[in-house]
Amino acid sequence: MPVSSILSKYLAIILLSVLVACGGGSSDITPADTDNDGVADAIDNCIDEPNADQVDTDVNDQGDACDAMPTVYNFKNSYYTANADSVSYTGQVARQLLISGMVDYMETMTESSEAKETFKDGLDFYMNGDGADEVATGFILKNGNADGSDIANAATYGAVSSGKNLDGKIAGGNGEGGGETSKLIGDEFFGWSEELNADDTPIVLVDKWIEELAQQASNGTSVLVDTVNGKVTLDSVHYDEQGRNQRQLLQKFLMGAVSFSQGTNDYFQADWAVQVGAREGAKNYTEAEHNFDEAFGYYGAARDNNDYEDEEARAKNGRDDWKNGYHDTDGNGLIDPRSEFNFGHSQNCAKRDFGTADNANPTDLSTEVMNAFLAGRQIISNASNAGFITDAELTALTGNIKTAAVTWEKCIAATTIHYINDVTEDMGNFVGNQFANVDNFTDLGKHWSEMKGFALSLQFSPFSPFRDAEVTAVDLNDLKGLLAGMGDAPVLATDTQEVIDAYRVFLASARDLLQAAYNFDADNVANW
Repeated sequence: MPVSSILSKYLAIILLSVLVACGGGSSDITPADTDNDGVADAIDNCIDEPNADQVDTDVNDQGDACDAMPTVYNFKNSYYTANADSVSYTGQVARQLLISGMVDYMETMTESSEAKETFKDGLDFYMNGDGADEVATGFILKNGNADGSDIANAATYGAVSSGKNLDGKIAGGNGEGGGETSKLIGDEFFGWSEELNADDTPIVLVDKWIEELAQQASNGTSVLVDTVNGKVTLDSVHYDEQGRNQRQLLQKFLMGAVSFSQGTNDYFQADWAVQVGAREGAKNYTEAEHNFDEAFGYYGAARDNNDYEDEEARAKNGRDDWKNGYHDTDGNGLIDPRSEFNFGHSQNCAKRDFGTADNANPTDLSTEVMNAFLAGRQIISNASNAGFITDAELTALTGNIKTAAVTWEKCIAATTIHYINDVTEDMGNFVGNQFANVDNFTDLGKHWSEMKGFALSLQFSPFSPFRDAEVTAVDLNDLKGLLAGMGDAPVLATDTQEVIDAYRVFLASARDLLQAAYNFDADNVANW
């Protein structure tokens, strides 16, 4: 708020106080209150609209009642070009599509005579992005056209954004002297011990999993599962004999080590006071606007995410035009993944919210994250157009950033709990020291790998309650203990009963720890 506005407000308050005092309670001196909200015009931040609470989310001295906050992530108020869109995060969408493309590639992998290097090169492409600008994304909508003809602006990765990869943005860097070497908090990566050294970074673990998956697809052997009906050959290259599913580990870990890390530990760390006054090259936006947009792009929500029901954003059910996780908002007959599709983390938030819908204290994590992004972006937009950010705006922006980051992390933690529950149930289906059937083995491996992949992600945000000194319930050592306890592979039916029982006890304690760390409702935790 400009100093002149502050002084004017204080003077008005003083004048009002004097008038009331001089009136001695006489009814002939009544402060004007145009909107009859109980707040005198002289101190009302929105004279013509009732707003007794005086809420002013973007702290621009105009109350939300007459200066409504945006509900969609569209900001066409560029300081540099009249009525131009000042939102841009195409690079982040390209990386969302690279992760999606890697998943699609892994789903096609089967045991074959192809050399291990062929599979390894195929997986490495999504990490290094070599030649990606000319490569088709292959992005297909759920229940959409098989040829992708209903998708806009995403025929190739370069059509979305040129020169993009995943390893250049992974926490800790790609080991080639480039990338995000400064984006590993405290230069420490933890949570996986098998064949890793103390100073290894996330890219080393990714390369390890890629190597293992390529080997499993090319070694001519299959996993044998010991079931109550005898040993059964597993028809999938995604699993190793220890029950790990590298396809799930890779996807979930990359969502954390790239997307979540970049959003919270890179773009949310911008120097907002400087960047609101700095233009991003010759673009229609400031550096501050662009950095905030890039964080939003890594979260992965459609711009009108608040208009989706949870079941729609999670792509399971709902209105015909919304129920698959996307919506043709601009009505051009096409879906633009840069604005009209819900990726990764935003979809998981909706899943967790939907899972609590019938509980006494349902979560609304999706709305909390989205509203924090919207409020923060509006504040930055105001400041960018003014050329500076006030102390009040910076305080409000900082608060919204923390809300977005912590709530985003809550979605990851809740998803970890979801898979803790699944793993516990899968272990309950063991028959003695054998698997009930092949599905019992694959369910356990899939759920454990998703649990571990998401849990590893909890170390990548500086806003985490595990790193927040004001949160006394947990600290970083608790997170390290949780990840160590999960181990590097699931406990199998063929393990001893003592080991199985001990792991079940650990899973219960891990769930309790996450509940305490994120202040989750007990019923929600049980139902996730």
